[in-house]
Amino acid sequence: MKNNKTLRDIAKLQFGYYARPDESGSAFYLQVKHFDDSIRFTGEKDAFIDIDKKNEAHILDEGDILFVGKGNRNFAWAYDKAVGKAIASSIFFVIKPDTNQVLPEYLTTILNLPKNQAYFQSLGAGSSIPSIRKSELEMFQVSLPEMSVQKKIVELKRMHELEIQLNDQIAEKKNKLFQEIINQLI
Repeated sequence: MKNNKTLRDIAKLQFGYYARPDESGSAFYLQVKHFDDSIRFTGEKDAFIDIDKKNEAHILDEGDILFVGKGNRNFAWAYDKAVGKAIASSIFFVIKPDTNQVLPEYLTTILNLPKNQAYFQSLGAGSSIPSIRKSELEMFQVSLPEMSVQKKIVELKRMHELEIQLNDQIAEKKNKLFQEIINQLI
């Protein structure tokens, strides 16, 4: 059985932390530039901040979801502790899901669906720098199936992403092979 709940009912939302990043520090400072067009973390770690009393509450926990609330590129990404100790920049909302109700990876998948992306884009339409208000994001309706269904959707998403990665690798290898053949023929 599934039901709809607002994001506020299943998660806590807070703003990311504003800081001037440095080339070194005790925590990685996540920014939009650290994600490719497929919403994959690029692995590039070039912005850091030191942890202090003001920002220690902003250290990300496993399963926290970063959601870009400003600009023309809204997306959601679930933080993975393998990235290392990190703090999200102020361009992000940090969504802390209640994992008794919703899986972070499921919620991320729902937030990134094209129909929902179009909805988020419409919220910020009309201004020079589109921006989603926290209250608008909190009122977003999430379809909440049973956990077993959420797990199936997460697994389906993982398989889909793996297939895309493998297709990209195959295309890259075919391109190299094509270039090698042409070079040998010339």
